[in-house]
Amino acid sequence: MIEALRQESWRRALRNSLIVAGAVFNAWFLIVWVPRLFLFVDARSWWGIDLHNLYGLANQSLLADGAFRLAPIFAWLLYPLTLLSWPAFIAVFTGLNLLAVLAVGRRQALLLLIAFPPILLELVNGNIHLFMALFIWAGLRWPAAWAGILLSKVTPGVGIVWFVARREWRNLAIALGATAAIIAVGLLIDPTLWSQWVNSLVIAAGQPRVGDIPSVIGRLPFAAALAWYAGRTSRAWLVPFACVLAMPTIWIQSSALLLASFPLYWERARWQTKPAQSAPTAPIPAVAT
Repeated sequence: MIEALRQESWRRALRNSLIVAGAVFNAWFLIVWVPRLFLFVDARSWWGIDLHNLYGLANQSLLADGAFRLAPIFAWLLYPLTLLSWPAFIAVFTGLNLLAVLAVGRRQALLLLIAFPPILLELVNGNIHLFMALFIWAGLRWPAAWAGILLSKVTPGVGIVWFVARREWRNLAIALGATAAIIAVGLLIDPTLWSQWVNSLVIAAGQPRVGDIPSVIGRLPFAAALAWYAGRTSRAWLVPFACVLAMPTIWIQSSALLLASFPLYWERARWQTKPAQSAPTAPIPAVAT
């Protein structure tokens, strides 16, 4: 009993220390670094969508400013926002990001916003990692949501190995089927854009990697192994880590995907594998003697 209380006290102290450290970092980042940064760098990729030349910049370089690399479905969904002025677009896009944080974090959303630095880093950068965190969390409940991962950054979709490890074939079929259905409809609308997207992925795979982190080809087997381990041990909160490891290019703000790990850990009882229930044994009738 005493040992259990000590462990609980240690966990509480560690949690509180991490909260304080995260809040201090965010305050320092806002005061010292934000005024020096070029804000919402990646958001220009969504505001500057050109359906007539959607992947032109993406084919030039992995560092091309304003390059669009997602499947055409996202271009169609985001296109109405491009009609807004830049300030209005940033306001709406940031608001949508905050809604994603609220959907994933729920009652703890404000605390996570204050004390989990990747959220703030992502908000000032303007990529889609918070939406991806939402897709990952939702995808383990409603597998069709994995289409949002497979049609955006693609390789983090290795997280569906979770279903393979748990032999949840129906959920795997739903995840892949939803993705295939979106692609099928998209091909009917504009097959050229989809072929251009695939071509842009091929070109990106052949470009020199950014930084010293191993290429995604080298990281994918480890990401798949981690997702497999998560499934076999019912540790759903590890799936976002596998997805980060499988990102095409890992930036510091890519860690915003780990937002999904919090609710998956809080809900860990939900993901425990239930033992098979054996059929009740019929009573052996007594034999009269």
